[in-house]
Amino acid sequence: MKLRKLSLAVGVAVATGALLTTPAASAGAASSDTQRSAFSAQAEQAGLTAPQRAALQQRVDAILAQDGGQQTAANEISYPDGRLLLPLPGEKRARDLNSPANVAAAAHTCTPGNLCGYSGAGYTGEEREWYTCTFHKKPSSWTSGGSWYNNQTPGRVANWYDANKRWLGSTPPAPYGTEHGQWRGVGYAKPC
Repeated sequence: MKLRKLSLAVGVAVATGALLTTPAASAGAASSDTQRSAFSAQAEQAGLTAPQRAALQQRVDAILAQDGGQQTAANEISYPDGRLLLPLPGEKRARDLNSPANVAAAAHTCTPGNLCGYSGAGYTGEEREWYTCTFHKKPSSWTSGGSWYNNQTPGRVANWYDANKRWLGSTPPAPYGTEHGQWRGVGYAKPC
């Protein structure tokens, strides 16, 4: 009889706990679903088809799983030290969908005050912006090619380091960029 009462008590406790935690869990899921819906609507407003929106979200999800961060737009992942913008499917350059004037730029799209890296040559592909004076890990998927733009305070240089944080070289003073860079061997960027 004691075993039966104990089982019943544990069952009630588990059920009560489930009831107490279910609203919070479903609120988190609802919030996540609401955000995803908003990001999908933003991508639709930018002219993406349903398959293109799905492909973009899959790419964002893969980067989040590999490098962390928080999705803050259909094509944007924010980090404590900057952000990563992804080009929309069918476009070469990343653009800020949270900006009122979100048209694709003809040149670099690096925000003033930042050091920016691009996965492709000519300031194309994914754009990673860094602005704090510390070591920043470059995106994991950037293994060759690319470009960068130093758009920090005029005269400031940025530095490149390998995976062990050994100095590789510096950029010329800002503003300055190169359309044909090389991410192979670079592990970290430091915008100071």
